[in-house]
Amino acid sequence: MDSPRLAALLLLVMLVYSRTAAGEKLEDCCLDTSDKCFPRQILVSYYRQEAGKGCKRSATVFVSKVGKRLCAPAPDESECVKALVAHLDKRSKRNKQ
Repeated sequence: MDSPRLAALLLLVMLVYSRTAAGEKLEDCCLDTSDKCFPRQILVSYYRQEAGKGCKRSATVFVSKVGKRLCAPAPDESECVKALVAHLDKRSKRNKQ
């Protein structure tokens, strides 16, 4: 392996290591969101993806029973998302009791 290629490879490894060492989590990001209202019976949880915290776009990420990630807009942008988040929060709270 020639010297420039080795230097480029080492630089890449250092960049990846420095991001993870600094506490940043490398993650898959939603690049787009769907306005489709997902069936609530297939959803098990959700989390919020915030722009500027490792991803370029804010989104609500629903996780299906089979582990598929479904990207939707923020709850304040969609009544359907707001209802699904409320349903999952209520179900989660009920399961904790």
